[in-house]
Amino acid sequence: MDADGIAERSRRIREAVAEAAVEVTSEDHAVTVVVGPGGAVRDLQLSPRAFHLGGAALGELVVRTIREANTRMGQELAATLAEIMGDRTALARPFAPLPTPAQLRAELDGGAR
Repeated sequence: MDADGIAERSRRIREAVAEAAVEVTSEDHAVTVVVGPGGAVRDLQLSPRAFHLGGAALGELVVRTIREANTRMGQELAATLAEIMGDRTALARPFAPLPTPAQLRAELDGGAR
């Protein structure tokens, strides 16, 4: 891969990570969360149903919904990065772990040779 190809791949990765977001609503529609990469909670909405739950139950529901959103975020971002990196086999796995920054650098550096 030439320098322009590496730069384009790097740009696409940065763009994919910057734009990545997943929205998940609990089964009872009491809690909706939007998360980004790294577990960042970007938004948390509580419907009127949430206020009928006790404090402990609401807390558990919020945490469970955030965990589900983070799992989906990891899956979606892994699939997107695998596509950008050309690793089509990762798309067939139920969950492909995200590459570390060192792995991304090694992949990009290795492609320049």
